[in-house]
Amino acid sequence: MPKFPYTKTSAPLVPWFCKIKNAPLLKVGILSKSALMVKPVAYIDTGAQFCMFDSGYAKPLGITDYKNVSPENIIPLSGIGGEAQENTAYFHDLKLVIFNDQTHLKLNNALKIIETKIGFFEKPIPFTGILGVYGFLDHFSFKFNIPEGYFELEPLF
Repeated sequence: MPKFPYTKTSAPLVPWFCKIKNAPLLKVGILSKSALMVKPVAYIDTGAQFCMFDSGYAKPLGITDYKNVSPENIIPLSGIGGEAQENTAYFHDLKLVIFNDQTHLKLNNALKIIETKIGFFEKPIPFTGILGVYGFLDHFSFKFNIPEGYFELEPLF
């Protein structure tokens, strides 16, 4: 089971007891149908339903207008993405690449390549991306090891 270190993050404008925390951040690849790939850092969010990223990643993937999707691929969001109906994600059929380690971000080092729908946010959020249940956590067993300083991912299939 691959182990990944937690990333220490700080948030100076929050109460003292949560200013610094260990966050499960993961460098991933988003792969387009034309084999273009971006490699953002994403937050593993067990409370999120979908995998979603900042809209700035759409153009490097060859998506000239990320909002040009059918109505069933437009989802209003709440939670980290904003209060109810404050943010919107536009979903596209792409591939999510999970790497074996965080230093060799090449396709031949993929732990898993997942064909899924990935949303692009209309408005910015605190992270460049979120890895949620559909398209990520439904493919892995995710084990927290906070005292040891790492988390583990094991493919389910």
